Amino acid sequence: MSIFTTITQKISDVAHKYPKTSCLILGSFAALAMAPTFYWPILLVSLTGLVLVMGRLESPWQGAWCTFIFGMGFFTFGLYWIANALLIKIEQYWWVIGFSVIGLPLLLTICWFIAGYLTVRFSKPKTLARSVLFITLLSLAEYGRAYNLTGFPWNLFGYTWGFNLPMMQAASLGGAYFVTFLTILWMATPALAWRVRARRNIMVGVLAVSIGSLLASYAYGYIRLQSHPTVLRDDFAVTIVQPNISQDEKWETDKTLEHFLKHVDLARDGMDHFDAPASITKMAIVWPETSLEERLIMSVPDAPRALLAAMQGHAYKTALVSGMWREEPNTANPQMPRYFNSVASISVEDGKLKLDGLYDKHHLVPFGEFLPMEQLLNLTPLVGFAGFQWGPGPRVIESSVVPPVAPMICFEAIFPWYAAAKGSEWIVNTSNDGWYGDTPGPYQHLAMTRFRAVEQGKPIARAATTGISALIDSYGRNVKILPYLTAGTIVSAMPVAASDTTVYSILGESLFFLLLLAGVAIYGLLRFKDI
Repeated sequence: MSIFTTITQKISDVAHKYPKTSCLILGSFAALAMAPTFYWPILLVSLTGLVLVMGRLESPWQGAWCTFIFGMGFFTFGLYWIANALLIKIEQYWWVIGFSVIGLPLLLTICWFIAGYLTVRFSKPKTLARSVLFITLLSLAEYGRAYNLTGFPWNLFGYTWGFNLPMMQAASLGGAYFVTFLTILWMATPALAWRVRARRNIMVGVLAVSIGSLLASYAYGYIRLQSHPTVLRDDFAVTIVQPNISQDEKWETDKTLEHFLKHVDLARDGMDHFDAPASITKMAIVWPETSLEERLIMSVPDAPRALLAAMQGHAYKTALVSGMWREEPNTANPQMPRYFNSVASISVEDGKLKLDGLYDKHHLVPFGEFLPMEQLLNLTPLVGFAGFQWGPGPRVIESSVVPPVAPMICFEAIFPWYAAAKGSEWIVNTSNDGWYGDTPGPYQHLAMTRFRAVEQGKPIARAATTGISALIDSYGRNVKILPYLTAGTIVSAMPVAASDTTVYSILGESLFFLLLLAGVAIYGLLRFKDI
């Protein structure tokens, strides 16, 4: 017996003897495969162990609970930092901390629970068919998380490659879910090979498909990156502002003007020190989420005056692309205005500020930006007021100064399809990750945002209040980056869009769905042949 077979056999025996405990441990450690640690070998052990556990179960309910427990470990340790947001108002939200730490993982594992049940229900134990079905259904469950309870597809397994640019490039073909399916397959390969160890020809075929696709993915990414180094535009630049305003200070109303002027000063200072080529004629100033308050601009003359001076003090034309907190009258209840979390594009025309375009966030964060069952719970969202209204959907902001831009606000960047606004030349992601402190949260958010650049083949300007802000090229490279809890600016010419339209931007999730169909077909064939 080879060392590989011996080790796998021991793992299988332990997992069979203590299935639920094994799943909890494996799932908990799997969280280390995500940003910022990216310990992908742990995911190899964890998913191999999970597939081995599932392979020997007899009851569908055992399958459901084992995947559920694995998911609880994975999401609890991978998302514990969300509770940090509640510490801002601990006196009001102390009772929700338990829900955020345990309740959120419980809700996220619903799809996994179903996948585990169906796997054991429709397959025989100790067969390759069961393993293939489980990989397929687990991949489908990951996709389901984008829609389960308004959607929260955070930390897909494919994001474990966020440290490896060549492996990220497969997202340009089929997107993050395509990469996630392949990642589950690759990480479960030892379990698949061990399951058919007595059938050498089939085992060789399994290894050939898995290892071959892994090497092909890396080779594709390596060649793509070598063929397309970062190239900067010669006509358009960007100034990304990171003010590093702490979360407990951000909402202090007596500091609103002070915070606004800090944004203005940082932007002006960054542009003053930018050694711009003579060909640069356009500059976008990008501010983080809710950095601009409509009420301030309308009621305090010093605010628009300072902004106008900063935008006019240079040879190039400038446009401010900023997160904005705005309000509209509410005819149904005049005492309660309708608030929106928006991105505004503002330029200068005839010596005055001009609103070129507006985007309203259309996917709000439950409990953070709106409150489900608000009347029943008698609370306000974490933002501290009645909550934001839902916008109509993704759109491109057209500007009289800078190229068309596709805005994504905060966690909208974790949904691949929200970056697919047709006609945009670049993407802006405004965020405020200060809620979560210096935890894995901001690093995970950045890693997922970089995948959007690869998928769409477009550069991204990311501005976050406390970080991590970055200028990302069309292949996911961090051209420039501002560390967490650092005040400053990123000033650079904008990277060009990918020279070729990405397959994903044309076909969307089609290749991922083809993998799902292939998984079901292979499962059916293996089950028919009792393998």
